[in-house]
Amino acid sequence: MNVVWLDKYERYARLVSGLLAVLPVAVTITALGLRQAPVVSVVVSLLSLVGGPVLLADTVRGLGLKKQSEFWAAWGGAPTTIALRLREATSNAVQRDIWRTAVQKVTDLQLASGRSELANPDRADQTIDAAVSRVRELTRDDQRFYMVQVENRSYGYQRNFYAVRLIGRTVALLGILVILGFALWPTISGGRPDFQTAYVLGLLINALIALGWYLLPSSRRVRQAGDKYAYQLLQAAVTLAAGPDESATSASGQS
Repeated sequence: MNVVWLDKYERYARLVSGLLAVLPVAVTITALGLRQAPVVSVVVSLLSLVGGPVLLADTVRGLGLKKQSEFWAAWGGAPTTIALRLREATSNAVQRDIWRTAVQKVTDLQLASGRSELANPDRADQTIDAAVSRVRELTRDDQRFYMVQVENRSYGYQRNFYAVRLIGRTVALLGILVILGFALWPTISGGRPDFQTAYVLGLLINALIALGWYLLPSSRRVRQAGDKYAYQLLQAAVTLAAGPDESATSASGQS
């Protein structure tokens, strides 16, 4: 499968989730011995040539962003926004003040005071969002902030993995039913079930995949990944605000 059209973030955060969701299709085709069928080979080749991975990654992206909107509505905002709000409860007000000061310095945007936040919370959040977007651009593709990129990919993966969980479960269960259908087909004409080794293995693998889709994706994992990304991004703002010398020291420490 050709994935050269996708960058590192797209491959890790989007394509992997999509491939895991459709993995039972490959398992089912292999178990049924259809892998070498000319039609199957042609279809797989065409999907690769015409940008199947790109389409899959883009579809996962759309589902992930939709689910992200639901998460943020439930959480009360993006993790970075929550971390910088003065009206939000925090376990470390000193750390929040350091982040706010750094963000204001590197973006030239004045964040709302506590009184202003209460008077116009939407405007205050919009200012935070604009400032965070600016910090994100300043750290993009900057190797000094490698951990920002790592946590960004991790958050994107957990979000998208959760977003496609229903698809993953459905495809896995359908794979099980298809293999069972092939195995039980001889009984229609009075024969015995054909549970050959490939069928049994296909059933077991698809069952494990289905179980994984029920156990692994969780909103808690998404929130934890989002909080880790917010921490690294805001720490990057502190490094940027400290100047070149401190940035070099911080980069050396991260490596």
